[in-house]
Amino acid sequence: MRVALFSMPDLSPEFKAHIWQPPSLACSLIAASLKPAHEAVVADLILQRHRVREAVREVLAEHRPQLAALSAMSFQFATAKRVAEIVKETDPAVKVALGGYHATLMGEEMTTAGDGAPFDFIVRGEGDHVLAELATALDKGLPLAGIGGLSFRGDGTFVHNPRRSLEPVGEIPIPDRSARIWSGYHFGRQPLDVLETSRGCTMGCTFCSMQHMYGRTFRLFPLERVIRDIADAKRHGTRWIAFGDDNITLNIQRFEELCDAIIANGLNDIGYIIQASCAGIGRDPRLAAKMDRANFRIVFLGIENISPRNLALMHKGNILEATKRAVQFLHDRNIMIVGGMIIGHPDDTEEDIAANYQFFDQADIDFFGDQIITPYPQTGMRQELLELGLVTNPDDFRLYNGHWANVRTRHLTPDQLQFLRWKYRNQYSTFHKSTKAFRANHPLVDAYRRFWLRPYRTLKHAFLNRGKSERQLYEEAMDRDMALNDFFGDPGYAQSWRRSVQQVPLPPLPETSGPPSDGVAHAH
Repeated sequence: MRVALFSMPDLSPEFKAHIWQPPSLACSLIAASLKPAHEAVVADLILQRHRVREAVREVLAEHRPQLAALSAMSFQFATAKRVAEIVKETDPAVKVALGGYHATLMGEEMTTAGDGAPFDFIVRGEGDHVLAELATALDKGLPLAGIGGLSFRGDGTFVHNPRRSLEPVGEIPIPDRSARIWSGYHFGRQPLDVLETSRGCTMGCTFCSMQHMYGRTFRLFPLERVIRDIADAKRHGTRWIAFGDDNITLNIQRFEELCDAIIANGLNDIGYIIQASCAGIGRDPRLAAKMDRANFRIVFLGIENISPRNLALMHKGNILEATKRAVQFLHDRNIMIVGGMIIGHPDDTEEDIAANYQFFDQADIDFFGDQIITPYPQTGMRQELLELGLVTNPDDFRLYNGHWANVRTRHLTPDQLQFLRWKYRNQYSTFHKSTKAFRANHPLVDAYRRFWLRPYRTLKHAFLNRGKSERQLYEEAMDRDMALNDFFGDPGYAQSWRRSVQQVPLPPLPETSGPPSDGVAHAH
């Protein structure tokens, strides 16, 4: 059977397309599992953001798939529906399947609410082998009832097969990078690829939906397979690899073994990007030293928040001291940090939000990964916020990417929360300064930014925006950000954020039973 695997083009506005365009790891993995029994192509629509409709139709015409499989997160689901409709309009005979996080979290709700209309199949949970079993069943006319994790149409309604067991990761082949029909994945100006060394996380963070995909498990890919995967990505021309592991520092010994293996196999001539916990990185400075030798150059560090109150709410524990150690250990090795920050917690005030940005500034964090807390489907945080009456946008999942305010706090409206994030991000943005790690890693780029790009942009901004108020600049920026994912020219799409944040005033909320202050001012 001929199968086309589509990833969605939607990006969070923080990940500008000219800087960051990664391939879909899921689609490349599934392409590998489909072969050799089936033909598979990977169509990463992130590379066709300005011509999505045309690109989909070209794939259908050139490759004539019998099954189109789409992967989408929650904020990409609306686009996935449109892509599915384009497939059906172009060739009604093509069957369409949806997989990914949104299908896993909301599969049954989709089919009862009518959102499953364009789809023939829904894949819930890991899809590494589900698509291969589905393609074989369709090819040979076999029953679908025995395919775990699959939902399918039967007698006008969807039938939901039981969830399948987690896959033995040692049996999952490395991604089929030759199946990608477009090129141009990049980080900055250099080729980028994505792979994984483990799956899952045993932590219980209430804002995370990962446990609905994997449970609270942690599975390690065989180290030999990981090295083959890196080598294969290198042969395909990549200069950067982003590890998609959910928590690569959950097993420090294994992570050190990975660093050793990268060095021993001469694979430390490409750059590596990971996301990691403060507790893991801050445990021992020797880990950062080994990461440096293996050429790990960027770490997305889960700082999250400096407030003990908010960390407790997220079930993160008080990790402030571990955060400070992790930042020091990484910066001592000139490893750049993307600091993960989550704001918009129930008792947040402007002072609380400002304190987080001030901490990041004083800690010399290289880049800000700041998000507004988002009530992702099926998370414990969503249920808590709904019960508190703090969720202001429970249904428009297009805005569920961490950039948009879908909540209020006890002290701030969604509009105020959105504005404060924009205000303090601009005020403390590392584009306006040079961090030690950035200077060490990119001296020429840093000099270009300091002596030409920043002065030029400052003058240009002052000239183009003379006479505009801060509020006008904010609203223009939000309109631009919303328009980034408007691929089909939908009327009013760029105004969605306005409808979300400008709600009818809500009734007063009960006062919190906890103390009004948590001593954030002392955390610096």
